[in-house]
Formats: sequence, structure tokens, C-alpha cells
Amino acid sequence: MSAGIFAAATVRFIDHSQTQLLLSPGSLHNGTFTRTPAGWSISLVWRFVNPGRLQITVAMLQVQFVVDNRSNATAWNDVDKIASEYTGPLSFNLGRNAGVVVGPGATTDQEWGFAVTNATEAAKIAPDPSDGKFYVGILGGGRIEYYVSDVNEFYLHGVPSSYGAV
Repeated sequence: MSAGIFAAATVRFIDHSQTQLLLSPGSLHNGTFTRTPAGWSISLVWRFVNPGRLQITVAMLQVQFVVDNRSNATAWNDVDKIASEYTGPLSFNLGRNAGVVVGPGATTDQEWGFAVTNATEAAKIAPDPSDGKFYVGILGGGRIEYYVSDVNEFYLHGVPSSYGAV
């Protein structure tokens, strides 16, 4: 009997460790930008992928995004350029019992929709002049807080910089 308990505990430990090791903080998956009479209606979707064998609950996400106005050829992550671009947060803080649940081997999307109605801020948003796409950068320094399965302990994971068309 003790061998069975030991085997079950070992498998659980391996599953827990594997889930932590393989988990990424997710990424900006897609987005839509719609011109409105008042400015812009924007929808951005963050995708969480859980390649592990145990469920995770993402309790908190904090990232900062920048919409790159590519009519200026300066690198998207240049500090001076960022100061002149439209930026904003993608974040939630839901806690362990209300967070975003991502099953074992599953993918879950979290969508944010918002309007940009301030004329000065709306003027900073423009599609790429050559391909008509919108390019969004995620600034480094973000983080997620998550729980693995039924373990009552949270883990933090950094979110690296990323950039691309949405």
C-alpha cells in the first residue's frame, strides 16, 4: 500500500513539475482595430497555452502594449518612439477562485475590448502604410500569477517583450 501511495505522489510531483517547466506566460494572439466616428474600437486577445498535464488557473496578468505607428521607421521598442505612440495595459487580477482556467493540454483566450475616443490618442493609431496591418508590441516586464491544479501556492512568471502584426 505504501508503494502505491509513493507512486501516486511521485507521478503527481512529476506532473506538477512538468506543468511549471513547460508553461509559458502566453502571448498576444490577435486583435482587431475598427475606425469609429469617435476614434477607434480595439479588441486584443491574449492566448494562454498549458502544455502540462495539470490544470492551471491564471489569477493575474499585467502587461503593457504599444501600437506601433510604422510610418515612423524607428524601432518599435525605442523609448522616445514609445512616448509618442498609443500605449495601454492588458491586465486582470481575479484571484485563485475566479481566474482564467486552462485545462491540461488546452488553450484559452482572454479578450479585452476598449474604445479610444480621445482625439489626440486616436491620432497615434494607424495601420502600416505598406500592408495595412496593425503592429502591436508587448513591453517586457509584465507578469502572470498562476496556480497549478489544487496546490495552494501561487507562482509568478515573467512576460518577455514581443512584437508582431495582429
